[in-house]
Amino acid sequence: MASRLPSRCRSGRCAIAGALAILLFVAIGCSPARESSSSKAPIGGLCPVPPIDVVVSVDQWGVIVKELAGSCAHVTSIVSGGSVDPHDYEPTPADASAMAKADLIVLNGVGYDAWAQRSIDAMTKRPTVLDIGGSFDLSAGSDPHLWYAPGVVTESADRITEVLTAASPEAAEYFAARAADFDASMTPYFNLIGQIWAGAWSPNDPKTVAATEPVFDGMIIPLGLVNATPAGYARSVSNGGEPSPGDIALFMDALANGSLSVLIVNVQSSNSMTDRLRKQADTHHVPIVEVTETVAPGASSFAMWQTDQLNSLASALGV
Repeated sequence: MASRLPSRCRSGRCAIAGALAILLFVAIGCSPARESSSSKAPIGGLCPVPPIDVVVSVDQWGVIVKELAGSCAHVTSIVSGGSVDPHDYEPTPADASAMAKADLIVLNGVGYDAWAQRSIDAMTKRPTVLDIGGSFDLSAGSDPHLWYAPGVVTESADRITEVLTAASPEAAEYFAARAADFDASMTPYFNLIGQIWAGAWSPNDPKTVAATEPVFDGMIIPLGLVNATPAGYARSVSNGGEPSPGDIALFMDALANGSLSVLIVNVQSSNSMTDRLRKQADTHHVPIVEVTETVAPGASSFAMWQTDQLNSLASALGV
């Protein structure tokens, strides 16, 4: 079970634990190369056995589970879309019932979906549970937005396929084919990461970004960018507090003095402070790149969601 965050943290908005940077961020381009087996089990093919029931706490992982499971699982994502804050969600009786009946439950962990872990803890008979953060032995204080760390996504996709196969061994060949197709779909994602890194990373003249929220932080290091969000601002927002006037002033100055290449905005979390930062960026011609915490509306796959955002970032950076 993943460690829960201290109550003073707003459900996972704590700062990244620096010692975990290599684990979380360095596996760019290391997606395992599987030989395509789509001739055996096409991505739209029918499952050779009755499907299993899989419940996923949040749709950031739910979209990946659906791609990997295909028609061999009924996949339910409890929190989907941007209308509900995943950190503070309260499961309904129907959610608890779905989890109790599931063959497999997939959690983000690291305190992000502690409500799901509490529901599991209350069960007398527990299904198989894959805790993504727990699989990496991440502790309280780690960045919970794990789907923005390329290395975590790659390894977690493998682990999802492993638990799906363990839950339905007769569908092993089908799941292997789905995994190969998923890897192929991620090629543009890894290519874009490499493209941005090649154009942005420089020991002498690095491109700098700042973010209104730490949602995208896991992607910044793999892209060769420098996170120049004022430390006090980032710390306050990560802990669910209000940044001090001094920290906001530092952020506004950075947007005005040309030291920032891009402002990254989580469009699912808007308030008067983020509106001020956006206006300052517009005034001083700092490109704004919008990202979402949950799967963007209209995105039919994880790769589509992510590459749309990466393309916007590449354009803003001019790389």
